Amino acid sequence: MSIRRQGFQWVVADLGNLPPKDIELLENRPQSVFYSKIGTATISNRLTTKGDEFLVLQYIGSTPGIYGLANNWKPGGFVNIVVESTAYYQTLDGRDAQGMSGTAAPYPISSTASPVLQNWIPIEIPPGTNWNVTYFISNALVEPIEDFPTDPQDFFNWETTGV
Repeated sequence: MSIRRQGFQWVVADLGNLPPKDIELLENRPQSVFYSKIGTATISNRLTTKGDEFLVLQYIGSTPGIYGLANNWKPGGFVNIVVESTAYYQTLDGRDAQGMSGTAAPYPISSTASPVLQNWIPIEIPPGTNWNVTYFISNALVEPIEDFPTDPQDFFNWETTGV
């Protein structure tokens, strides 16, 4: 059996091509970073390890930061690992939790944003197991602060002053 190391980066960018209802799904319940069809999640089937595969997840993380306003808004993202029907991060009474926050587990890791835990417990996914990584936004998506002008007179001024 061969061993390889690989990474996956999920990106949601506002390119103007995502319907608002799809983006709002992220704040309603956790969404798959692999097959939710949001952002770069384009895999069409659920993830299941093959009979000869054994996965070890070493680290997951998301954009660090919570809240903020206007241009400084942060998603307050949480990531969770789901193996079969059980979420890895759970509440004390055994219910599925939102996951690990991006502040505690940042991506990308930098000198200003480093993981809270120094030694991650590797999560093992044995052969023939369904698994997933989900993402959830804890704070609501913000509306634009300024309305886009619709009347040309509002943003074009043909008068010159001081000439």
